[in-house]
Amino acid sequence: MTDRDHEIRLAAFARCARLMHDYSGAVAWDAIQDGFEFDGEQVYLAGKARGIHRPRQMKRGVLSIKTTKPRKGRTARYDDALVGDGYFSYAFQGDDPGNHDNTCLREAFADQSPLIYFYALVPGIYQILYPCYLMEWNPHSLFCTVAIGSQFELVQPSEVRETAGHYELAQPSAAREPASPIERRYSTIEAKVRLHQAEFRELVLSAYDRRCSVSGLPIPELLQAAHIIPDRDERGQPDVTNGICLSILHHTAYDRNLLGIDPDGRIVIAESVLGQHDGPTLETAIKALHGQTIRLPRHDGDRPNRDYLAERFEAFRRVG
Repeated sequence: MTDRDHEIRLAAFARCARLMHDYSGAVAWDAIQDGFEFDGEQVYLAGKARGIHRPRQMKRGVLSIKTTKPRKGRTARYDDALVGDGYFSYAFQGDDPGNHDNTCLREAFADQSPLIYFYALVPGIYQILYPCYLMEWNPHSLFCTVAIGSQFELVQPSEVRETAGHYELAQPSAAREPASPIERRYSTIEAKVRLHQAEFRELVLSAYDRRCSVSGLPIPELLQAAHIIPDRDERGQPDVTNGICLSILHHTAYDRNLLGIDPDGRIVIAESVLGQHDGPTLETAIKALHGQTIRLPRHDGDRPNRDYLAERFEAFRRVG
């Protein structure tokens, strides 16, 4: 790995940090594909058509790998790759381990150079994982394994300077001790937990067209994916049929059994709330919902599981 390659990687990581901050973790492809300026040139973070990407400014390895979620007639399902405590598995490009893309992967494995993993949550929306490292390059099975490393393996953020979208090193980078395989396994497990939560949220928000199902609020930053059967229950799978898109206010009310939803989607407000009298927020944002029905996803396969709704509603009635 050349010094310039390393500088480009650090600048790319700084750009990814900015994207993750600006998009609250779920980054649109339209923002990723713009890339960033480095040394007067435009460097692209990833390719649209190919999952394995090395920009023309780099000499060895890869800058990023990317997964995709196909656009279908209904919301994409939860990804089984997030199950278990092993590393991520990433397939080679095609069936020739000696082609250009797979050779770049082999170089990244040999050099243990850090890379970016653009993990598709739903079509067009990505979680960005970095720094990542290839722990295995298997030409017989045509896959490699991907582990999540530690930010401490890289230069400190203060050593990368950003000015109006331009990234450069503020001072020479210092070598960091690489993390052990055990440390990287723990980091990978933690990353899978974060992806589990992020993917479930994106699945549910996409199914409900990014609107609260009870109020119609269309501000994604204020929306959450509420579990019908809690995820601590073995049946509380991160499937869209076990979720409802709710605003932060209504999600809290649902979790605290102040708001219930029956199997037909009818909203019921707890008697303890209906008996209170206060300002317009209580009257219009909570009490006025009593007796209304939730907005359902367009696709039948994305709609809430009626049995789950019934079980959860019975718990709401017992508390009431």
